[in-house]
Amino acid sequence: MNVELSEGLKKNLFFIGISILIVVTAVGAKNTTVPDEPVKVGYTEVRTECVGIEAGVCLGLEKRTHTTYNYDNYENPEPGTENYYRKVESELMLRAYRTCDSSMSGMEWTEEVEYQNQTAAEWAENDNINVLPCQKTFYRSLNAKS
Repeated sequence: MNVELSEGLKKNLFFIGISILIVVTAVGAKNTTVPDEPVKVGYTEVRTECVGIEAGVCLGLEKRTHTTYNYDNYENPEPGTENYYRKVESELMLRAYRTCDSSMSGMEWTEEVEYQNQTAAEWAENDNINVLPCQKTFYRSLNAKS
């Protein structure tokens, strides 16, 4: 059984193939900018998993999962302990979430946010404190009307 494809169908299939290749390449290129290692901020660990083909680069969708851990002695941790620094990170990132907006970028928020009479920039000088820039802080603009 010989099946002949019309010239127009061949041309359409060619363009569909090129389009799929462009989309897969764009998704793969975007996925290279996402860190593979888990990121810990405060009491939350964020992991990135590939849903698709993992070929050095994720060819598919990247799914982020969040795990919250280590709630022991969260309310009043002893200063200098790991729980204390995790609580400071959590409090700072909560304030960053409230402060960051679409006009802010980078670590600008660290000069505006305070916790226990220290700015986030001062806290970040401590090697035990890790905070994220505004681009990695999820914010949403609300246009509420009453």
